[in-house]
Formats: sequence, structure tokens, C-alpha cells
Amino acid sequence: MRKNINKDCIPLLFALLLMLVSIGTKITKYAILNYKHYIGFSLVTVSTVLYFQNKKLFVYFFLITLLLGLANVIDLFYWNVSINLSHVIKINLIFLTLLALFMGLNNKIINTIFPEKEITKTENIKLIKQYEAKFESKSETELKNIAVPRSKYVKEAKITSKNILRNRIIY
Repeated sequence: MRKNINKDCIPLLFALLLMLVSIGTKITKYAILNYKHYIGFSLVTVSTVLYFQNKKLFVYFFLITLLLGLANVIDLFYWNVSINLSHVIKINLIFLTLLALFMGLNNKIINTIFPEKEITKTENIKLIKQYEAKFESKSETELKNIAVPRSKYVKEAKITSKNILRNRIIY
């Protein structure tokens, strides 16, 4: 079975490139790599293997790797680019960029792994009843603005406003 490489691996490829540049710099020049680099190299290597073996586990593992790098616990590049928010908190800009790229390119996978909570029918009915109590005193114009499909209100509020409008027309 052939594994495809998609655009969702671009952050991983950048991480591998940074890692290889760091190793090349260490070999050819005087660059000091410490335990943070070696841990980072190990985590990116494991992420690369997981990309081809188990995509779901890759997303979890690489996300954790990026968060560790963002918190400056690990490193990939021989040169540290970070912002000090306080004396204690440092944010690594390389990992911030990789994380933003990763989240942008993997949003479908992340949405399937971390789905939004679906409202049960009982909760839905309860919400509609709560909106009925709130919206009963609203004018017809306000209710029409809520019921518009492109309004900023949630689905239950739109349903409630349509029901109230329908009941007002009947009576």
C-alpha cells in the first residue's frame, strides 16, 4: 500500500529541515546543541514515522511536540528565536509559526479528532424553551432579525423566533 504525502505534512517537513540545518551546522561549524535539541530531534523523528504509520496518532504527537517547543522545553534550530513575555515565560517563534501552519493545514483532521459536542434532542428542546421565555416580549421586527438565516444567533434561537412569529400570525 502506497502512503500519500499531502500538504498537511508541510510543518513536519519544515521541522525536519530545521533539524537537518542544525545538525549540518553542528558538523561543519562550531554550534552547540544541548539536550533540548536532541529531545526535539527525537520527537520530530517519531512524528515523521507516525505520519506514515498512524495519521491520527501523528496529529496528537506532533501537536504535543509543537506545544513543547512553543513553551521552549525542546528546540530544533541551533539558533533560538524566542520572545520573553516575563522572566519565566518564553515563547519560541519558530514553533509558533510551525503550530500556526500545522493548525491551518490540518483543520479537517483536527476537527474529526476533536469534534464539536452535538446537542441532544432533550438539550435542544430545553434551549428552545429558554429562548421562548426570552423572546416572548420581543417585537415582530426583532424576531424577524433573529430568524434571518445569516443572523449571528444560534440555530435554536432562530427556530424559536420563527415559532413565535408563526404563533402571532395565527392568533
